[in-house]
Amino acid sequence: MIRAARLLAAILPLAGLASLWATSVRTYNQGTEWEVPIQGYDPRDYLRGHYVEFSYDWPGIANEGFPFPERLCLEGAAPRLDRARAIAAGEPCAHPVVAGEGGVYGISALARGRLYIGQDRAAALQEQLQNRDQRGIVTIRQREDGSFTPVGIRFRPLTPAEIAERDAPPDPLEPTAPPIMTAPE
Repeated sequence: MIRAARLLAAILPLAGLASLWATSVRTYNQGTEWEVPIQGYDPRDYLRGHYVEFSYDWPGIANEGFPFPERLCLEGAAPRLDRARAIAAGEPCAHPVVAGEGGVYGISALARGRLYIGQDRAAALQEQLQNRDQRGIVTIRQREDGSFTPVGIRFRPLTPAEIAERDAPPDPLEPTAPPIMTAPE
């Protein structure tokens, strides 16, 4: 009897861990994949591990700093993202994405992201990130509850319109940086 209890005490935690692992893998692999353009790549930082950090460039959302919307509705035929629009809590949307407070970037998770890359791919990816004639595209997996996970990155050549926009002289009437907020005295 004692032997069976010891065996059960050893097997039960392992079964629990296996169950948690299976649930985690199933959750990670569920959802709809979308291809989201990115900008402002930051090559891997050796102090933080093998991650590429970037800013999402959601079509239809002006990426003009803080505060960034905490909820977006994705529109298009997956994986092609035609447009994203800000939505309020509870507003109906077929494909919502929500910035989770528990993630690396918290409520800024829709503005910034990061993706783990393996050591074998790091050098090639770093070279691609530095090429100004390419556009980065991150594949995210969006789940029904609004959570999402970046799962891959690829690059494509810039279109002629993107090259013209990149090389255009700045508009002197358009502000170049958001105003700096200061505390009242």
